[in-house]
Parts: sequence; structure tokens; C-alpha cells
Amino acid sequence: MEKGGSDGTPISLEELNKLKSIAERARKNVIRMLFYDQTIHVGSSLSSIEILTTLFFKYLREGKDPINRDWLILSKGHAAPALYAVLAEKGYISEDELWKIQDISGLLQGHPEIFIPGVDMATGSLGQGLSFGIGVAQGIKMKGGTGRVFVIMGDGEQDEGEIWEAMTHAVTRKLDNLVAFIELNGYQLDDSTSNVKPKEFLPDVWKSVGWKTLNCDGHDFVSLINTIDEALKVKAPVVIFAKTLRGKGFPVIENSKRQRSSPDDARKFLLNS
Repeated sequence: MEKGGSDGTPISLEELNKLKSIAERARKNVIRMLFYDQTIHVGSSLSSIEILTTLFFKYLREGKDPINRDWLILSKGHAAPALYAVLAEKGYISEDELWKIQDISGLLQGHPEIFIPGVDMATGSLGQGLSFGIGVAQGIKMKGGTGRVFVIMGDGEQDEGEIWEAMTHAVTRKLDNLVAFIELNGYQLDDSTSNVKPKEFLPDVWKSVGWKTLNCDGHDFVSLINTIDEALKVKAPVVIFAKTLRGKGFPVIENSKRQRSSPDDARKFLLNS
């Protein structure tokens, strides 16, 4: 039995407040994970919270049949803490597992693994998620399924050649069951994206090869929902450029190239929030 999804009706204030509450708890839990592992990529994780919350709590249709359920691929696998925090909110894993991240006694790895409930692809090597998602979406089409595939990528990830090889294939195969997100948080591993490689041309490139391109505020639920609803009506592969902030909601690193933080910073934040 399929659960979730959107019927295209406007979001109610009650539903909006519910999504905000879920995202707030998930954000605090990502920051709380710093007490247990200081190597996690907090910055990239916090920029993905609202996108993951929206997909898991409004759109992703569950089920055991792989061609008639929806798939979510976090291609930017270093943002795994955000995925884990939302999976805990959804009930796929217990909250206690969050505090054992990367511990030998725990389930959760530094990057997503498919033995973790709710994870559809093991990710971490950037650039591979889109290719995998295209393969899944094409397989669903070939078997006449109704499943949809959502892929979340980072802006720095667009430097990977595999993405450029994959994007035209989705158009060739007319994969209208594929929606990709590219988070534009302005930073990648070494520096700001503008200082590493220019990214301003990306929407023009994706559009020119045949993708429908849309834009949204990746931290605003109404913007996300309106944009995803529009994407699901398009008879072509869709890429959503979502403007986000690295470290969103955690002032000590927000909108900076800092990817990690300390238990002391986490403690101060949680005491004052």
C-alpha cells in the first residue's frame, strides 16, 4: 500500500507547521551528533534538511515493489547525517542510532549504506548518484512501473564528469519519472564554488540538453512544494536548482566554507535554542 505523496492541493498551515517542526528537530539532531562524532559534515547536512523533510513527509511513496514505489538517492553522500536525522523522524531508524554514528556498535556509517533502512543507494563518491538514478528510472519505465526517482546533488558535485555523461541519457530515454535537485549553497570542499569553477552557467546547460529547469528556495517549504508539484507535471526529466545555505540554522558555520564544528559550539547552540 502506497503512502504519502501530494495531491496538488495547497499546503495547509497545519501541514506547514508540522514540516517545520520535523525539520527543526532534525536540524538540532544533526548538530547534537557532534557530541559523538566531530568528523561529520555538518555544513552540507544542514543545507539539505528541508529538501529531505519535504520529500520524505510529502512525496515519497513507500512500498515493497521496486517499480511502483519512489526512490530517493542522496548523491551528496557526505550529507548523510541529515538523511539519518530525517529517517529517524520518519521511523525508519531509532533516534538512539544517531548517537552511535560511525561507532562500531552502531548501524550508521559516515556515508549512506543500503543496509540502513530507508537508504536506496550507497553514496559518497560524488557524481554517481545521477547515473544510478537514471538506471533505476529507466528500469521502472521499461517494466511499466509508476515509481519516481529523486536525486539530490551538490553544486560542487557538478564538477564531476560522470554527471555530464549522464544528463543527456536521461533526455534520450524521456525519463519524466526523474527529478534531480542541485543544491546551490555556494561552497564545495576546498573553497567557494565561484573560486573553484564557475557555476552560473549550469541552468543554461541543463536546459539546452533537454531538461526542464526550475528554481526554488531550498529552505522554504512552500517554495519547495510548489516547485516539486510543478516538476511532477512535466513530461521530461526535471532539474530543480535549490538555493540553500551551508550550515543553515547553525550560526557559527552558516554560509561559510566551514564544514565541521565542535561539541562546544553544539552545546552553546542547543542551550540557547
